[in-house]
Amino acid sequence: MRHQLPGELGECLTDSLSISPGLSLLHTRYQPRKELAEESHKQLEQPILAITMGLDGESLFRGRCGTELHFRQGYTTVSAFRCSQGERHYRHDCRVKQLRLLIGAEALDHYLGESASKRLLDGKDGIRQLAHRPTTGSSLAHIGALLRETEGKESLGTLQTHIHVLCLLAEQLRHLDLPLQKHEPRYSQRDIEKLDAARALMEARMGQNLTISELAADVGLNEGKLREGFRHRFKKSPHRLLLELRMQKAWQLLETGCQVAEAAYTVGYEHPSNFSAAFTKFFGCVPKSVFGPKR
Repeated sequence: MRHQLPGELGECLTDSLSISPGLSLLHTRYQPRKELAEESHKQLEQPILAITMGLDGESLFRGRCGTELHFRQGYTTVSAFRCSQGERHYRHDCRVKQLRLLIGAEALDHYLGESASKRLLDGKDGIRQLAHRPTTGSSLAHIGALLRETEGKESLGTLQTHIHVLCLLAEQLRHLDLPLQKHEPRYSQRDIEKLDAARALMEARMGQNLTISELAADVGLNEGKLREGFRHRFKKSPHRLLLELRMQKAWQLLETGCQVAEAAYTVGYEHPSNFSAAFTKFFGCVPKSVFGPKR
């Protein structure tokens, strides 16, 4: 869709492209013949996040609440709007070119999670500037592709357009350093039993050269789920848990008078020197200091 001001005001037009529900792209080109203050009365159905990439010239938006947003060439501005009433100001004979990405609250909920989205868009003021920083090289590559699409020079297709738009969105959200929603995997009772079985196998076979792939196959889980499951169930990785089990077993053996080399072989170390280094790093003391029953 194209929005264009009357020709006597100069070349002032904005092309908008709907990417998906709640996600749209606006390409603005303004070169007014006189000082221009374009009023915005639009009532927003929901809060929006606006990412404005200045490509040429500069302009100003002054909200009814008094907040001012400045846009200029080479900079990306991220703003949260709860209302969009105000004025857009353009200088006489100053060419302005901008690409703007608009994301509604519901779409942002989908990408960030409701709580993070609400923190981003909520605020006492109707308009808030969240960031204003130089546009990065990686953003410029995506911007260039999207400009070719909006100017009709190249048809990217739905998939490629989505990719470029979401890459721009992801980069700006990353810079805002938001705590993104974490999707915790679900584990059935059967999965929990398999994880417990994997831990038991570690204890029983710690003297062997046990690999993650073998352990996963033995209990009937894929490697990814086994790794994630250990962090969920035992709060540590499989490698870390195996190390702890080996070190605890080695301490018990040494306390009962087992020789260092024998303890090393029992818990799966081929070379006693490697065992001694790992033991010292883990406990902060050498194996010989533990050797034999204490009186």
